[in-house]
Amino acid sequence: MPYDLFGEIPVTEDDVAAWVAAVAPRWLYPERSFRSYVRNYDVPGKIRAAKASGTFFQTIEKPRHAWHARLALDAVI
Repeated sequence: MPYDLFGEIPVTEDDVAAWVAAVAPRWLYPERSFRSYVRNYDVPGKIRAAKASGTFFQTIEKPRHAWHARLALDAVI
């Protein structure tokens, strides 16, 4: 189980950065956007839930494609 000695599921800064890079890379920069995304979308809570269900590493291994970026580019061109 992914629990520490206190019965909690630990979430590190590296976990948060890897999650955002895989799930929502648009929010990595600038730092203000990153912090806002992490806070408003409860990224640590989502990471804890993913670790508890065993899907955390699967989620960060396969980054999602930004299909909406392609649509926006088509609208501009």
